[in-house]
Amino acid sequence: MTTAIDDERIKHEVAQYYRYAAFSHTWEDNEPLFENVVRFVVYDLEKSPTHDKLQMFCNVARDAGFNWAWSDNCCINKQDHAAHQEAVVAMFRWYEGSSLVIVFLRGSLDIPGIPCCQGGRFYTEDWKPYLNLDILNHKESPEVISEMEELTGISARTLRELHPGLDDIRQKLSLASGRKSTFVEDAAYSLFGIFSVSLPVVYGERDKALGQLLAHLLASSGDMSILSWTGKSGSFNSCLPADITVFSQLQPPHIPLALTMDTFGSSPNLDVATRLYDRLNDLSMPSLSGKRIKIPCIIFELGRPRRTSGHPNIFRANADALGIVEITTTSEDLSRLDHIYLVHPWIGFLLARHPIGGDENVLAEGGTADGSLLRGSSPLPGHSITSFMSQLRPTGSSRLLGARPVKPKHDMPSPPSPSTLVPLTGKQTQVLQFIARLRQPFGALLFAPTRHNAKVYRRIATDSMVTVQIEQLSDAQWDDLIANVQMLDVL
Repeated sequence: MTTAIDDERIKHEVAQYYRYAAFSHTWEDNEPLFENVVRFVVYDLEKSPTHDKLQMFCNVARDAGFNWAWSDNCCINKQDHAAHQEAVVAMFRWYEGSSLVIVFLRGSLDIPGIPCCQGGRFYTEDWKPYLNLDILNHKESPEVISEMEELTGISARTLRELHPGLDDIRQKLSLASGRKSTFVEDAAYSLFGIFSVSLPVVYGERDKALGQLLAHLLASSGDMSILSWTGKSGSFNSCLPADITVFSQLQPPHIPLALTMDTFGSSPNLDVATRLYDRLNDLSMPSLSGKRIKIPCIIFELGRPRRTSGHPNIFRANADALGIVEITTTSEDLSRLDHIYLVHPWIGFLLARHPIGGDENVLAEGGTADGSLLRGSSPLPGHSITSFMSQLRPTGSSRLLGARPVKPKHDMPSPPSPSTLVPLTGKQTQVLQFIARLRQPFGALLFAPTRHNAKVYRRIATDSMVTVQIEQLSDAQWDDLIANVQMLDVL
């Protein structure tokens, strides 16, 4: 009782003793489960490929100095519903809390992502360190990171910085898109940790598990790229897919890529452009109520679609502002529908809230720190930003002084003088960028009213993206465009 207690040393010793290694592997047939090992010594299990795998994992963990090892197949009691649900929700934390993740690569090389543990080691099918690496953390190997970058299509920097939360949702879904699970629901449940969400675990709900997760992510983050997919709709909500494999393409296929400065033809005056910008800016974020999702968007009504001769799954229809639209779908006969709509939901892209694909600030590259634009600066070869500005018809106090097209200079510009600047407010610059984005080709989503409520819509799944572009509009058509900005109620 007279001996001084060294609290820090006690904490250190306890932490060292209870460090554990976690196992990352692909489930195979006849994996040993909780009930198979709870009363037996692992090394006494009968001979089988999966038992050998578990034993070798334990050997490697022990040789690395660990007293404890955790493997998802046999350290979770799936017969205890409460314990199983808690383990599924906390799965990512089991990996994150480990001191070492041992990754077993059986068969073809398929390097998975490794959570933010203290270290990760890769082992080949014969349980030799991958590439014969002799370092504690194989994620620090340039060769391993390079191969992970090539296999996933995600940059090395992003792979290193990937962490739980609602950022980089599309990249995380892309990483998970190739995962095969024994139960359909696990495709969603296994992602709870990487997105830092906690939702009910209900085996038997099939693809509704994925729909519920995606709907939660959409409403929590406002990331509309979740809606960017083609294929079959799920049973939770028609806006969301039935299978996570649709996210295999890292770059969303619907959303416009780079911003260009093509000739605009009939463009609105700044007042009209600003009204449209403000109308979109005032829309709410996506929201979820039960199974209904409300999404901000611009709606374009289509004329009655007609089948293309010789191609029963290809339909063509006309839309004001978009022209002739071609749609490929095997989900239903579009010619039977009285009302059908194309929807532009990429509001975050239009308003530059979520930069997607290429440099979204290309219009501003010729600008100055105070928001003015250099006369003659050329963000893209062969184009002048003032030639774009001159097509907007300013009215009243919105007049742009000196906005006239000039020949772009391709040599290094000299420092600007005040007389060569075109004064623009920050808001006007944002509106110009918005109009440029609006005129780019985009992937539209297809919707129709539900049978029982004309004010509630359902998404019609298409086999390929419907790419359209806004044509030259009259002043009345620009007003119609503003009127068609709304929150769409989708079931």
